[in-house]
Amino acid sequence: MHKPKPNPVRIIKNLIILTGCVAAFFWMFFDILKRETVVSHDASVLVMGTNATFKPFEYKEGGQVVGFDVDLAREIAKELGAELKIEDMSFDGLLPALEGGRIDIAVAGMSVTEERAKNALFSEPYYQATQRIIVPEDSKIFNKSGLIGKKIGVQLGTTGDILASEIKGAKVIQFPAAPNVLRELASGRVDAVILDDAPATQYITAFTGLKVLSLPIGNESYAIAMKKSNHTLKEKIDQTINHMKEDGRMDALLRKYFGENR
Repeated sequence: MHKPKPNPVRIIKNLIILTGCVAAFFWMFFDILKRETVVSHDASVLVMGTNATFKPFEYKEGGQVVGFDVDLAREIAKELGAELKIEDMSFDGLLPALEGGRIDIAVAGMSVTEERAKNALFSEPYYQATQRIIVPEDSKIFNKSGLIGKKIGVQLGTTGDILASEIKGAKVIQFPAAPNVLRELASGRVDAVILDDAPATQYITAFTGLKVLSLPIGNESYAIAMKKSNHTLKEKIDQTINHMKEDGRMDALLRKYFGENR
């Protein structure tokens, strides 16, 4: 029995297909690698993940994401020689997005905690925040002890969520965004809200009959999160934050979003 002679045309076609598949594989591999450590590979785009429901740090205005954190990230991108791209997503999805290489930095009024530091690398702090209790004006809740056994509204995945979970007998109700939490409080479906001081002050103006208690229940630092292994990016971001503190750009940002008294 004679073996069929090889078809040169078919062999060439198969080689072209095989070469194309190999090239596509390596293109995808290096694209993923580049996106995981954009700046360390001198790429031209810095991808910022945020949750644009946290005024004045990140919020929507005219269809654009703006705010303190956006301005800060633009300064960082400028010093890195990169273009800033913003990805708006749920707050609790930010650290998984970092780990998966879908974003380079998470800038979202994110407080540094021991638990978060297990999964992400954090920059130098750029803002000092406090946690506040928000209640109806006629509420009998005056401090943290008054929250025992109450329904507490929080933004999912925030430090307010963590603090509320530690209160004895409290029923913690989680929402995806700060405005959602305050709407629940205004409608009487929760007894109190725990929220960071700056967004609490900003958003409460849209709701009548609510007040922010003067006594803070926690102090914390906001910082920029990066993938755990990206020490090169951390070093560059820390340098930018420190330069901004030294040359007055950070103070200018604080005055822009918080006024002269901050």
